[in-house]
Amino acid sequence: MTEEYERIGVHYDILTDILEERNLSDDLDILPPLQLEKHQNVVDDYWVIDKFAHTYIVEDTETYRLTYRIIEPEMTKDESLILYTIFSDLKRTLILRDFTIDLHSRADILLSNLDTILDEYAIDVSDKLYVKMLYYLFREFFGYGVIDPFVNDIYIEDISCDGYEIPIYIYHRKYGSLETNVVLNREAVDRLTLKLAQRSGKYLSIANPLLDATLPDGSRLQATYGTEITPRGSSFTIRKFTAEPLTPIDLIYFGTIPSEIMAYLWLAIEHKLSAIIVGETASGKTTTLNSILMFVPPDAKIISIEDTREIKLYHNNWISGVTREGVGGEEIDMYDLLRAALRQRPDYIVVGEVRGREALTLFQAMSTGHAAYSTLHAGDINQMIYRLESEPLKIPRSMLQFLDISLVQFMWTRGGLRKRYTKELNEILGVDTVDKNLLVNQVFKWDPSLDKHIQVSASKKVEKIAESMGGDVEDVMEEINRRKTYLEAMLEKGIRNFKEVTRKIHAYYRNPEVAYESMVDYVRA
Repeated sequence: MTEEYERIGVHYDILTDILEERNLSDDLDILPPLQLEKHQNVVDDYWVIDKFAHTYIVEDTETYRLTYRIIEPEMTKDESLILYTIFSDLKRTLILRDFTIDLHSRADILLSNLDTILDEYAIDVSDKLYVKMLYYLFREFFGYGVIDPFVNDIYIEDISCDGYEIPIYIYHRKYGSLETNVVLNREAVDRLTLKLAQRSGKYLSIANPLLDATLPDGSRLQATYGTEITPRGSSFTIRKFTAEPLTPIDLIYFGTIPSEIMAYLWLAIEHKLSAIIVGETASGKTTTLNSILMFVPPDAKIISIEDTREIKLYHNNWISGVTREGVGGEEIDMYDLLRAALRQRPDYIVVGEVRGREALTLFQAMSTGHAAYSTLHAGDINQMIYRLESEPLKIPRSMLQFLDISLVQFMWTRGGLRKRYTKELNEILGVDTVDKNLLVNQVFKWDPSLDKHIQVSASKKVEKIAESMGGDVEDVMEEINRRKTYLEAMLEKGIRNFKEVTRKIHAYYRNPEVAYESMVDYVRA
């Protein structure tokens, strides 16, 4: 039904179960107190990993600068030496083990070997030290090492290491870009960068120092190795993957897209109107694309094409394609995948982001009746047109008219609060026969003074939808209002899980009257 990723933090759930089985689950006070200067105070704090990792957002009252501090179990110098010795022995022992088995079995093997090593060395460790050792061993063997708390923090979107002896930075959903208290030396950065590459199943070396890959949890990894192309040292950026993708109901809840626009998009996607979502970096383009693809009819054939896996659908008839680099084999780029996709008779084609020669093929697919969806880096509709017509995309203006809808995403910041909005929804109506300008109809836009979306003109695409439905415009508007009510009913009922939302959308396709009445009657009751 959908591609499964490794669940973040599951190794700590196993660790908690082990501690409970061994009666070690009581509070052992293994975290050191937070040390603050006189001009510092805590503005927020919360657990990242229960009992093991606590984070503090600290403000400098002189500079008003915020920093992110992660506090983990404290080890003395002697305890660290013991742990290092055990870790080295375990690596030599476990390297011969079969790690294709499930995580629970791997944890049992690690625990068994740890106990054996402690017996061989005749080391009698206290409960407190044993728990701390287990945490760090689980963090290193099953997690992402020193950055594992950042990976497990649900409020962190990006993790960035810029080089040697430079603090790791994170992007926090609430507080924005923050410097952390984690600083790694050359050896640690190089080792961690290689570890991330290995976890993604890719190869990184001095000869091949650049990597774009996907981690087991679905997060996107971009990394460099050495100092040749990044003089400050090896670097990596992790764009965290949301295990449960946001749904149309989530975007309505957050105010990103109101229910009337979402209902319009639902009907547009059903009737194969093509769309491109444009916006700047971190504006929510892929999130919005993934969300509205849940409106694809249940039995339609979807083919998605990406550089790294980001699209996640709960859809049976879906082929997910990912490009391949040329190391050790022939390179397969997005153009190759798209060309192959057109031979598979898809109903819907999804390209993660258009940025090269695949753009022309995508628009050719639109011109032959395929519904196509993608994202593009651009600030507004004018920039979108300029980028599509310029190198390297080079789309003729005569072909731009086959695009039906353009959504513009952006991140709004006010008073330290950051929100993602659909700034405007535009319809592409065609090319003016006189001056050859592209005819654009702006239907909705976000008004910052009101902090709400307003409709600025009537939709012209409803006529195209009406023709597909065999009805008139009034019928289309009535159906949009019905779907708007249906989506709002899901929101009121608290249905936001992506599988459950998709099931409800599919139920509406198969029997709209029954699905609508059961949902709306529940809310009325």
